[in-house]
Amino acid sequence: MNKIAPYVAELNADIAGYADLQQDGLIDHFFCHHKYQRKGVGGVLMQHIIGDAKTRGISKLYSHVSITARPFFERFDFIVSTSQHVKVRGEELQNFIMVKPV
Repeated sequence: MNKIAPYVAELNADIAGYADLQQDGLIDHFFCHHKYQRKGVGGVLMQHIIGDAKTRGISKLYSHVSITARPFFERFDFIVSTSQHVKVRGEELQNFIMVKPV
């Protein structure tokens, strides 16, 4: 975790979620604990990422987004640039590369 230097959201001494932003604009990690989903934690993390990207001069954000996370990213004006099928632990999954200019 130290390597990715994540942003961590805490509520009531619990880790509610975390996310990272890499220098090239990749959001590689974005996680919200199920207890805190639909309570604004993800939105706060995403707003922080967008603000930090602007401060750091990153012009485009992108992420490999699951089917279930796609609507969340769309709410922040990310668009699908590529639909892809990937193998994870022997299972084929569909995900999307989504991008957003900053």
